[in-house]
Amino acid sequence: MKYLIFDLDGTLIDSMPVWKDTGKNYLLNHGFTPPANLHQIVKTQTLYQTAEYFQKVLGVPHTAEEIAAEVVSFVEEQYRTSIPLKPFVREFLEKEKQNGSKMCIVTASEASYILLALERLDILKYFEFVLTCTEAGHFKNEPEVFRIAMNRLGGNPAETIVFEDALYAVEGAKKGGFTVYAVQDPITEADSTKIKALADRYITGYQELL
Repeated sequence: MKYLIFDLDGTLIDSMPVWKDTGKNYLLNHGFTPPANLHQIVKTQTLYQTAEYFQKVLGVPHTAEEIAAEVVSFVEEQYRTSIPLKPFVREFLEKEKQNGSKMCIVTASEASYILLALERLDILKYFEFVLTCTEAGHFKNEPEVFRIAMNRLGGNPAETIVFEDALYAVEGAKKGGFTVYAVQDPITEADSTKIKALADRYITGYQELL
């Protein structure tokens, strides 16, 4: 038996371009100059944490809930209508399902919009559950969220593989002793050298696993 824990954005679906400039555009639309290192600050955060940062640190005069709702309005339609699977994802998930693997998704995104894409793409059937970091109360720079998912799957560290595209999440999973397969994504390409050094395997696409 294998237990597979998948990130969603940038790992299963090609959604990172949607997010790349969303925070910057929100700030510009509200008359704020985005910090030069905005991406570095928010890349490990949930949407709500980013909204709190905009409010408390940058001074955006709206509640975190209002900020998060407006940001979701930017991306929701694309999750509903156009964000695609990464190549060969469906074939790989089908293969693992046929082999008896138990699979789940662990994501820093929120259920309100990711489920729109998962339902449209018809891949929910492959997963035992979808766990958000908000629901778990832990974030991917530390191993707890992966342990929660593994325990819910009924797995153990020796038989569990975590699929991630981002350096901070690879680091978090490795802290927990997990086997990590890193998935290439253009948005995280700048960290690829560090990711390759940490991950147990680095793939450019799921065709390598078929």
